Amino acid sequence: MYVRATLSICLALVAQSRNPSTSTADVIEAATSYVAKYEQQLTSVVAMEVSTQRVLRRVPAEADATATRALTSEMFFIFSPAEHEWMAVRDVHEVDGKPVENPPDLQKTMMAGPLLQGARALKNYSSRYNLGSIVRNFGEPTLSLLVLDANHRSNFTFARTTTERKSGVTLVTVYFREHGTATLIHDISGAPVLSQGELVIEAGAGRIRHAVLKAQMGGIWAELTTTYQPDAKLDMWVPSSFSEQYDDDRRVESIRCEATYSNFRRFEAFGRIK
Repeated sequence: MYVRATLSICLALVAQSRNPSTSTADVIEAATSYVAKYEQQLTSVVAMEVSTQRVLRRVPAEADATATRALTSEMFFIFSPAEHEWMAVRDVHEVDGKPVENPPDLQKTMMAGPLLQGARALKNYSSRYNLGSIVRNFGEPTLSLLVLDANHRSNFTFARTTTERKSGVTLVTVYFREHGTATLIHDISGAPVLSQGELVIEAGAGRIRHAVLKAQMGGIWAELTTTYQPDAKLDMWVPSSFSEQYDDDRRVESIRCEATYSNFRRFEAFGRIK
């Protein structure tokens, strides 16, 4: 009797793993649990980032203005559990193949106070390498994961759009839209900016495979896209590529940024996260 009962339970679990629920509620619940664990795993992690920026349109055109830029950086991933905030800090080593002169002392900055405070200072520093006149400092590959963070999820509505079976895994694409004033992004005046987008999620496991986040700040349209892949060294999925698009709706300026990541490893946090 007990053998049959155990066998029935095992068969039911196998069937569930092969055919996980694809309802919007179940997929979002699984993804929320995944992100909660991911916030603990992908912190105090550093990776090599190779990125390019291109100004596709600038009106009026400036003959001597830089149209492309290549950066080689170390990207530090930090999550603050107190503030439920991601910080992706770029420590830029090279600009267009030339070493950065007088770079900031990363360790000194981190040790100067709470880790998140030091991270913000470095984040503002690295944004000085941005091309174009569109002001931006939220270009982080992990930003879209906050959609499923426990402190932010209630500010979003979700709807399943497609379901597909790929390499034995059920992938569900979920559309999200933000509402309210406690938004993930704020403009330079501090005003809330509503976002929307989509997530490709593994049904059952809740793993995020692909994320797109879109937002409009006045006349500027922004779109951030992150693709994840498994990393053997960390035994987890990590950002593999990240793209940013910024377009002025007056067709004054258009900017594209592409980044890839490699050599993920853990680092020691120098300060305290508050």
